Amino acid sequence: MTERDVTIVTGSSRGIGKAIALRLADENHNIMLFGRDVKALEDVQKMIIQKGVEAEFFSGDAADTKFVNQSVKKIIEKFGKVDHLINNAGIGIIKKFVDSSLEDFRKQVDVNLFGVFNFTKAVIDNMIKRRKGSIINIASLAGKNSFLGGTMYSATKHALLGFTKSLMLEIREFNIRVASICPGSVDTSFNSGGSMDPRSRGEILKPEDVAECAAAIIKLPPRALMSEIDLRPTNPK
Repeated sequence: MTERDVTIVTGSSRGIGKAIALRLADENHNIMLFGRDVKALEDVQKMIIQKGVEAEFFSGDAADTKFVNQSVKKIIEKFGKVDHLINNAGIGIIKKFVDSSLEDFRKQVDVNLFGVFNFTKAVIDNMIKRRKGSIINIASLAGKNSFLGGTMYSATKHALLGFTKSLMLEIREFNIRVASICPGSVDTSFNSGGSMDPRSRGEILKPEDVAECAAAIIKLPPRALMSEIDLRPTNPK
């Protein structure tokens, strides 16, 4: 029997992270779930186990270096490896800069950047040692394009793309693939507090669309790297 890949998905209690976790479970991955909502994580874990693969969850703060390191250590002690890391956890506080606070900005930097740093740092030695692995960062088209109210959120996603591109150049020699997915608006609770017209939800992206991109990156032959994907609705209205 082929050994299953071990995949970490952060922010996997709902939305894009949940969709990616379920999609990769369909690819026979053992899924390690990370998030804050214990009940939601338990529900996703049950859904994954029903697919015939292993799933464990870890509840905590992605910006908490000790929590991340201890959790990833437990995973490596049990499975001996981490094959894929999906850095999906993220928050967005969308408001005009004049109405924003340093605390608003810090909250987004903590999750959107420090969280990515922590998880990447925790898995990288194992991947280099094994000379294989994938790191996929869920960025955003907001990391390339400006929008009203996006000074803080967009800044973190621009930084995430810079991190991703530079890391890719640094560790590709170890056969480790680093990629980013940049979706436009996705129909999740992340956007539920915005000003989006409810009628437009039929045309915007779904979490499953992003999950398909993550699966496609991983399923490529090891010699091939799809380093960045821009994902937009085909026909926005």
